[in-house]
Formats: sequence, structure tokens, C-alpha cells
Amino acid sequence: MGIDLDSIDSRLRKSICPNCVRFTRQHTCSLPEDRPCSLFSNLDQIVEIVRGTHSPRVEPYLTVLRDQVCAACDHEDDHKYCPCREGLDCALDTYYPMIIETIERELVRQGVLED
Repeated sequence: MGIDLDSIDSRLRKSICPNCVRFTRQHTCSLPEDRPCSLFSNLDQIVEIVRGTHSPRVEPYLTVLRDQVCAACDHEDDHKYCPCREGLDCALDTYYPMIIETIERELVRQGVLED
């Protein structure tokens, strides 16, 4: 059975975006157009990380995220420093536990992941 990324995207926009500091009163994202949200621009990779990582703790998910997504991000330097992450301006990093939970619930609902 395949993964319905559109459904996951929709659920994340309903659960994460309204909690994000970048979400405006007009229900839009205040990120500049030249800086896409790291969550949605890497959604396929993030879903695969969540699907392939099984732990009651967030640290294993975070390790894989840092190794696969953050390492390829333009904002992270060669010393693994990211000004967006450090400044709490990376929705992916800030809301990662909520993101994991939302994706896992949706993958279970889709029958791709066992509860």
C-alpha cells in the first residue's frame, strides 16, 4: 500500500501550522517566499524517517533528521550549526515531536504503519 502524502500534508497543515509562530492572523505563513518551510519542502524524507524509525523517544528520530535532512539544508553549516534552528525559527525542528505524532497517526490510519 502506498503512502498518501497529500493526506499527511493536509493533516500537518491543520495541526502544525496554526501552532507555528510564523502563522499569521490571515492564516498564512510569514516566511519569505525565498525560504520555504523546511517541514513541507522535505515532507517525503520526513515521512520516510518517521516510517522507518520506531522508538518511544524522540531522540532516535531527531538523530536521523539531523543526519539526513538538516545536513542537506542550506542553513546548516559544516559544523552542524543552524541559525534558524538555534533561533527557534525552524518549524521542522521546533514542532518535530508533534510532527512525528501526526505523521505516525496518519500512517496508521492509511494502514502503512501498525499501531
